[in-house]
Amino acid sequence: MNGHRPRPDAKCPLRPEEPCTLCQLDVTGPQDCPLVYLVMSDDELRAGTHRSRLDVASRRPAARPAR
Repeated sequence: MNGHRPRPDAKCPLRPEEPCTLCQLDVTGPQDCPLVYLVMSDDELRAGTHRSRLDVASRRPAARPAR
């Protein structure tokens, strides 16, 4: 074993259930995305994003227990 673990794919905090597609120039992920920064620094936009994520989560089918 080489000791390297694969890095998890970053999820876009603005588009629930979607990976970060590096849609902004010169970003490495959500942590340095200017659009994510703007949305998360605005209380109303952040609350709307949270509501959207809850809505998507509520529509997701429940996970079945493993047999």
